[in-house]
Amino acid sequence: MKYQCDNHQKCMKMIQAVLDGSASAEEIEHFKQNMDVCMPCIETYKLEKCMKEAMQEKVEKKCCPEKLVLDIKAKIGLSLLVLGFIAVEVKLYSIFFSC
Repeated sequence: MKYQCDNHQKCMKMIQAVLDGSASAEEIEHFKQNMDVCMPCIETYKLEKCMKEAMQEKVEKKCCPEKLVLDIKAKIGLSLLVLGFIAVEVKLYSIFFSC
């Protein structure tokens, strides 16, 4: 049993992938084979799993009202349009006033 993880960042990403369901079958199998030999990974996995389960039990999932979704999309669209105009103005400014 290891009491210090040599690949902590990589292991954290793998634990998250396994818990959120984005890991491939090969990654899950590799994780299962290697998790039991690293105490920090075992503890991190258990903690992350408990936190995820607690959040799923406590958080109530509700749908957004369609009007709110449309309002957000409209505001994003308007913001992108304004940013586009600003980008054009900056480009024109740089063309006309560059030395």
